[in-house]
Amino acid sequence: MFQLIKIKQKYNYIFEFLILICMSFISTYFAFSGHFFNISHDGVYHLGRFLNVADSFRNLNFPEVVNLTHVSINSYPGVATNSFYPWLTGIIFIIPNLLFSNPMWALFFSFFILNIFTIISINSLLSYLTSNRLAVFTGIVIYQFNNYHFIDLYSRVAIGESIAYALFPIVLLGIIKINYSDKFGFLLLGLSMGLLVNTHILTFLYAVFIVILFIIYLFLFDRKHLLDKLIQIIKSSIVAIFLGMYTIYNLVHMITNNHIEEPFKSIIALSPSGVFMSTINNEIGEHGAQNWSMGLPVTLLVIFLGTYCLVTKSNYWKMYGSFSILFYFSLFTWIPYDLIKDSLLANVQFLGRLLIFVLISLSIGVSYLITFRKKNIKVSLIFGLNVVIIIFSLSALYNYHYNYFGPGTTHSKINSENYYGMINNTGTFADYLPKNIKKNNSNTKQNDNKKILKIVNSSPKEITYSAYSAKNVDYQIPFITYRGLNYVISSNGQKVYMSGNAKFIKVRLHRGQNKIIIKVRHNNSVYLLVVSMISFIILVIYMVFIKFKLIHEQSLIHRLT
Repeated sequence: MFQLIKIKQKYNYIFEFLILICMSFISTYFAFSGHFFNISHDGVYHLGRFLNVADSFRNLNFPEVVNLTHVSINSYPGVATNSFYPWLTGIIFIIPNLLFSNPMWALFFSFFILNIFTIISINSLLSYLTSNRLAVFTGIVIYQFNNYHFIDLYSRVAIGESIAYALFPIVLLGIIKINYSDKFGFLLLGLSMGLLVNTHILTFLYAVFIVILFIIYLFLFDRKHLLDKLIQIIKSSIVAIFLGMYTIYNLVHMITNNHIEEPFKSIIALSPSGVFMSTINNEIGEHGAQNWSMGLPVTLLVIFLGTYCLVTKSNYWKMYGSFSILFYFSLFTWIPYDLIKDSLLANVQFLGRLLIFVLISLSIGVSYLITFRKKNIKVSLIFGLNVVIIIFSLSALYNYHYNYFGPGTTHSKINSENYYGMINNTGTFADYLPKNIKKNNSNTKQNDNKKILKIVNSSPKEITYSAYSAKNVDYQIPFITYRGLNYVISSNGQKVYMSGNAKFIKVRLHRGQNKIIIKVRHNNSVYLLVVSMISFIILVIYMVFIKFKLIHEQSLIHRLT
């Protein structure tokens, strides 16, 4: 009997795995149909920084904390993008660049893997909450196939946020396991928090806020088990610190040693009319953060679930349904957010980003509704709902892919022929430069004085300039430097010394041709990078060992019974 159950479970796992692959494939395919990808300026920015890291690995070097290659033309070589924007989990976009000669195949494979991770993540959370496979499948569809997710993935191409979106369900799963006194819950929470640190700082702060709320809940309602659960949270924090040590050090080191131009701060709430039109037209073009929509079926589901909560006494899903609708409508402009535009909330910039909370709560709420409703819901009705959600989101992606680019947008077609040219010659963002840099750049724009200064050779660790001058003159090189980092600079073979507050490198050009070489030495953070990577490997091996041990123990119990 046990063998029959085991065989049935094996086939179920295979079937579910095939469904997962199919869902991931269709989530990716339409964004690459026609042999091109519709890329935004955000996408160019992120792919450029990942290429910089890939070049380092290709040359068998550790990545540096500053970017010398694939830098936006309206920024400068030497900008510390890799210090301020975490890249470690972007390895799923970096490794394919090393494996595929065609960059478009690498990009397709990267998004395919990211979609697999997203589905596995939400599946892990929902499977822990309910054993009803139809309920789990519906929750997966809601979380994966909604227009907001596709806006993040393919319209904004906000890769860091999209990876964080994939990781967020694991944060909740870790907290829930700790709340249920699972002695290994801290591993999941620590892993997910550590990965978030290495992915997207803003989403990490969301997760920290949720953990704080959980601690407050323990103090108010669960003091009996308070100490044990606090110890679990402390252990998870230690795990997260080891995983995020590299990123944390770089951020703290750069911020404390330099005055940095931060990204703009604002509170852009959702516009009722803008969201309504985006929903009715089924659009995922980013055209203003105030217009981001979850798609018509998912939006109606939020309204339905929230309304249905008013007439039910169920405790299993009422909380999630109520939160979904209340939080969703709190993101709109009818709340006077201008009154707090200078508060910490301004770091969020776009309140549409908080739709992640609506969607994950909705996924759980709908899964619970299907599982615990007293009167069984017809399978055909639920299946039809899933099909409608998938069709709407894929049709929105298809229309965006073929229609949203060119004049009036910041989007272009990128393919295997123009890939590197677009990455290297597109103006994107000039974030994370030292403050007041624009006041001191009279001759330092990358596009200025190209007859005088040319880049002869560049790599992630070294850049060589050739400069022709008609006379002896002092000249500022368009290369950004930061206090606290180590540089080796030579001009015509002579070492150049920098002042402690220098932001640009000033050299003496002699009459005729000049050669300037700037090298970035290994900084202390490279050792922390090794610590973070080894910590991740050890943690994953340990979690796999625990998983197989539990499976073996369950197998023995079945045999004995």
